[in-house]
Amino acid sequence: MCHLRLVSKNALVSPETFRHVCTRRDYSPNGKGKFLTVRQKIERQRQMGTLCKAGSEPMNQVNATDTTEQRSSKRANTSHTGIDTSFLYQDLRRMYLAHGEAIEVDFRNIVKWVRLGDQLSHQIHTYPAKLLPHIAHFFSRARSLAAPNSKVLDPFCGSGTVALEASLAGHRPLIADSNPFALLLSLVKTAPYKIESLRITCAELIGRAKRYRTAPEIDIVNAELWYTNKHKRALEIILRSIQEIEDEFSKNFFKICFSVTARRLSYADPAISVPVRLRAKPHFPLETNIRIDTRLLWIQNVNAIDEFARVAESNIQRIDSANNSNPDRQSAKIAGIDARRLCKPGDPKQRLATDSVALVITSPPYGSAQKYIRASSLSLNWLGLATPSDLARLEGQSIGREHLPRHLEVAQQVHPLSARFTQVISKIENLNPLRAQITRRYLEEMNSAIEEISRVVAKNGHAVFIVGNNQVCGEPLRSDEFMIESFANHGLNLELSLIDHIKSRGLMTKRNKTASVISREAILVFRKN
Repeated sequence: MCHLRLVSKNALVSPETFRHVCTRRDYSPNGKGKFLTVRQKIERQRQMGTLCKAGSEPMNQVNATDTTEQRSSKRANTSHTGIDTSFLYQDLRRMYLAHGEAIEVDFRNIVKWVRLGDQLSHQIHTYPAKLLPHIAHFFSRARSLAAPNSKVLDPFCGSGTVALEASLAGHRPLIADSNPFALLLSLVKTAPYKIESLRITCAELIGRAKRYRTAPEIDIVNAELWYTNKHKRALEIILRSIQEIEDEFSKNFFKICFSVTARRLSYADPAISVPVRLRAKPHFPLETNIRIDTRLLWIQNVNAIDEFARVAESNIQRIDSANNSNPDRQSAKIAGIDARRLCKPGDPKQRLATDSVALVITSPPYGSAQKYIRASSLSLNWLGLATPSDLARLEGQSIGREHLPRHLEVAQQVHPLSARFTQVISKIENLNPLRAQITRRYLEEMNSAIEEISRVVAKNGHAVFIVGNNQVCGEPLRSDEFMIESFANHGLNLELSLIDHIKSRGLMTKRNKTASVISREAILVFRKN
């Protein structure tokens, strides 16, 4: 059963209200004059090869007059794009509009057909604070939000979770991010590679790597801290072999595989997103130190080329799984490196057209956010996306940074904050002036990003924002209420508010000593009037 709770109340919603979501009984005769629950309707659609758009006739309906080929084609198309979640969305929306209070949900239960863990190409590379795929899946497959082949934008794409789910749902994914590694990862994750071609290319590059004895040296930040000389030379040889691949499309795939291998062969703690040296410590439990020592011994003895081959084959299988889910899926296209200035794919000098995007789904960086650039620093250096000296510049371009570049300390406000949030900043400033400046800059830059996102959303289009509230110097920072206020100022009104608890350890960390742990997320859905 889907567990739903009205946030302002300390009890589950009444059966009369609860019936409207996931167990709501519509008068939909099943041939025996009985009612069907929403979940029964899902199963019935799955069996019939039907995708119903809310308020319309079923799509891909198999008719009695269809030929065998037509029936097979319609069922195949249905299996590729998945179950339409529109009626679930509309039920949640009706409940919210009836009560005016955020609804607690568990997306893992709402879309139980989405498996947890390693699935499709979601896990081809680690990335900090990944969005739960269930959330992206739910909204990208609601055809009342976006018709098939619509543009679906994630302006803070990160690891590409939204882009992949939008692609699998039959949409045209657009991505933007200030982290060049995030853009590369999202492109690879959504690309429908030819599997046999990847395997042939992989065998060829491994053959070259085994023959080579030298390779150009790669400048890695604090290389001596992370790698043995043996592993660094071996990785440089593998990278030389990858760089000789002529097809850029395939080369990108193996760059991601290389990045996974480079992280595994490093002394960076795999349990921490940012590079931190893995060491056994006296105060750790004995079993923890044994596990650490075992890992360190493995790093010393592993063969770099063999490990790369294992990583590549695992990722090829993941791509194959995504291809089987939807062979006709489209690769993501880059719509810029800054959510405050979205551009036309393929032409960074031209702005993304106004009113052109049907649906935005994104999880923007939090105030005092995860250190995304630092978390990607080894990958950025290895792949030539940024030199060690470039890392600070990249962080300075990110919204939600933990540090404030000097040139921004006295920058003029583009979007002055409302009296409410000005007061919050004043309270923080009394405790920590630097934290107040960083928080103010975060809110102002998010306001600019929301203005740009609102511009590109189509009329009657939607924007789904997944945000977390936290504390700065003990002062509550209500990011959700800031987003609601900012979107309203730019012509998008809230039509649904949900709360889901974070169960991933990727977000259960403090950003800094003046911040708090974020343990749940608000899912806000806005509509452009």
